[in-house]
Amino acid sequence: MLRKIIVLAALLLSFQCVAIDLDIKSLRVTLSKPSTSHVLIHNSALGDESNIKSAFNIRPLNNERLGFFLDVNGIEIGYASDVFADDVETKTQNFLFSYRKWQHSKITLNIQSLENLHTNVRNLSSGEGLADSVFKNTKSTKIELFGLHNLYTFHDKESVFEHFFLNQPLLSSQFDWSIGVVAGWSLKSLKLENPDSIVFTPDFLDSDIETTTKLRSRSVNVDVGPFLSLNLPNNINMFAEYKIGRGYINNKQVSEQLKQSGDEKASAFGAGISYTSQDKKLLVLLRGWKQKGRHVSTSFGDLSVVRYF
Repeated sequence: MLRKIIVLAALLLSFQCVAIDLDIKSLRVTLSKPSTSHVLIHNSALGDESNIKSAFNIRPLNNERLGFFLDVNGIEIGYASDVFADDVETKTQNFLFSYRKWQHSKITLNIQSLENLHTNVRNLSSGEGLADSVFKNTKSTKIELFGLHNLYTFHDKESVFEHFFLNQPLLSSQFDWSIGVVAGWSLKSLKLENPDSIVFTPDFLDSDIETTTKLRSRSVNVDVGPFLSLNLPNNINMFAEYKIGRGYINNKQVSEQLKQSGDEKASAFGAGISYTSQDKKLLVLLRGWKQKGRHVSTSFGDLSVVRYF
């Protein structure tokens, strides 16, 4: 499935290149460290008073990546992969296609594969007992379509949303600020697989956990919140945002002892700072986000340098 989508995107891009003249607007080089953890709830004995609930937390480890992204005719296309070699790490590949022709919005298709995921498990029934394991054969494949939208800025002031999320250069010579409302949405398909099992039996369980070699998860999420824009002297700009969201996750797997689905509640905080050269040919961005949910938690930080042509 992943290969088919990549081939289709390449064909569409080739068609666009033939049909119209290429307009390369910018090149973005990004060093990032994303981390998304997925929580799977396991019931040792369904309907039994002796049931022990375990929470498996599956996440990448040491997966810093370097990416190169071209804005061609208003569509940013890029690829990112591992940049540092660690003794224990998660191998990362990431393809990104972002449509940014709309003035206040960005729609992005993100395709990501991870290998070697770190897993720990916690006893939810007693709050005690923790076992760690690194599965060298565990792989995840994520296909996500998401959008970011600047809905409204109060008092007709300028927002730095387009500057930070659409990579538009912005000069600033004096202090100013504004408050706006932003929103986002996400449609995600995730596959976890391991030829042995994606979960393991911890020491605090008396019985073995049923082998689960594959899990498919589909989710939808919507969030909204305030967005603070700060303009400072010397072409420095900053932003801070807070969003709350609701969603739903549906897991499909062989084992009935793993929780099938559930409502997702999440809150997220993000902030960033930037510098734009006076001739608007260079932009440096430093951004970070942290989101916490019932089933999925994410932290993300990146340092980007954008060169405009």
